[in-house]
Amino acid sequence: MTLNSVNPGSDYRLVALNASPKMRSKLETLGLVPGERINVLSSTNAGLIIEVKHSRLAIAHDLAGSIVVA
Repeated sequence: MTLNSVNPGSDYRLVALNASPKMRSKLETLGLVPGERINVLSSTNAGLIIEVKHSRLAIAHDLAGSIVVA
């Protein structure tokens, strides 16, 4: 499943990043690497607020669709 299809308030593990190499590199720099725990804090019309490695990130829905979680 992708990150934009999950319920807020739950924890997930990042499985894969289906993004361009440039975007994948940027996401990995922010701590989004396979195996990392992601907590989805909230979902709005603009996107998601997630917590990764004790940092909060805002992710647009289209980008969240390229992040595979389990």
